[in-house]
Amino acid sequence: MILKALFLLIALVCMVLLQTLNVNFILTLVITFIVLMVCNYIVGGIERSIHVKALDTDCDPERYLRMMDKKTKRFRKNDRIKNYLAINQAAGYMLLGKMETALEILENIDTSYLSEKNSTYLAYTINLILCYYALGEIEKAELLYQTDLVKLSPVLKRHKKAVEILVGERYYYLKEYDKSYQYLKELLDFDLSKRQYLGILYILAQIEVIKGEHQKAEKKYRKIVKLGNKLWIAKEAQKYLSSLEGNTTIHDCKDGM
Repeated sequence: MILKALFLLIALVCMVLLQTLNVNFILTLVITFIVLMVCNYIVGGIERSIHVKALDTDCDPERYLRMMDKKTKRFRKNDRIKNYLAINQAAGYMLLGKMETALEILENIDTSYLSEKNSTYLAYTINLILCYYALGEIEKAELLYQTDLVKLSPVLKRHKKAVEILVGERYYYLKEYDKSYQYLKELLDFDLSKRQYLGILYILAQIEVIKGEHQKAEKKYRKIVKLGNKLWIAKEAQKYLSSLEGNTTIHDCKDGM
């Protein structure tokens, strides 16, 4: 409502100013329309940057989901945008560790509104594959990976990085730990967001625990806890560190006895 009122005010001011300058009425309408489109583009860009910051820099999927809920209400009559936003909502729940909720959202998306050209179908596919892997539905994930993902070409840089990370995580879920570790470790040198960086660190730490390299894993978990804010991996990392402290306490008690 505030944006609508602001745009209406801008339109009125623009039209009055142009009419005061004796600009042709048709030309006034055209110029006003262009001004509104530019304003809408600028506002959209600012809004997107705020959303990205909440998720990728602040690592706050709860705040991100509140933003998506507000935006969904704003576009409740636009089925295309609602389906786009559902992909974002699923991503938010995934980063909270609520994979079942994310999967339910993704499976209810009408894919006829998605497109390969604007990468919405790619984002949907990546999220769906990751949900299947995380929930242990490996066959479904592999089928989607082999049939759909391999046909899609990421256009934007952030989508290319997302696909690269997915490849490394896929090796992990397929229990090809050496491949996963090497692949993901090399990605740390890429231009990653904080969220992506911490996500890779978490998988590397998980593999190190499997290999018995607990000191290496502990360093990574501490970094994830420090920077991960409300990401589910930060909570899981804290559980691991707490278990280490608990074991230390038990050992100390035994030594004292």
